[in-house]
Amino acid sequence: MHNLATAATPETPAPTRGPSLVTETPFVLRRAQLVDVLQLAALVNGYATEGLLLPRSTEQVALALDNYVVAVDAGGRVLACAALEEYSPSVAEIASVAVDRQFRGLGVGSHVVRAAEQVARQRGFLGVFCMSLAERFFTALGYESVSLERYPEKMARYERLAAEGVHIVPKGCFTKSLD
Repeated sequence: MHNLATAATPETPAPTRGPSLVTETPFVLRRAQLVDVLQLAALVNGYATEGLLLPRSTEQVALALDNYVVAVDAGGRVLACAALEEYSPSVAEIASVAVDRQFRGLGVGSHVVRAAEQVARQRGFLGVFCMSLAERFFTALGYESVSLERYPEKMARYERLAAEGVHIVPKGCFTKSLD
């Protein structure tokens, strides 16, 4: 069972203990579970076909399941997700941020990003970075634009993926302090 606690904000109620956090909106934020793997892979890969996210196999998602947070509706449908990808004890990326197209613009993406940031805090990270074409989205969440060169671990990963034939769409690099 996973616990996900978030700070109280006008949009999010006070932290609770347990497997899920019910918000005032019609979805539940929680850590991903095995039942979510196929939906997560489909959601992320829907954006990967457009070059907006890196592709993830169901096996990759399953192996990294503890890094994912999801927003699900009452029926268990995954509406949005985000993952925390750890590169080193001091470098972590908010990755695989995806929102079901029917639920874009409703704040669900902001909630899963904040939940992934909380996972990063719980794991002791003082800051995170992300790669995205959605500059306004991330700057609204307190991220600042920085050079990708600040994260040689990510540059090396992009080089490996490109060598394997994965098309890498140039994206902006953004960082946020979590203190």
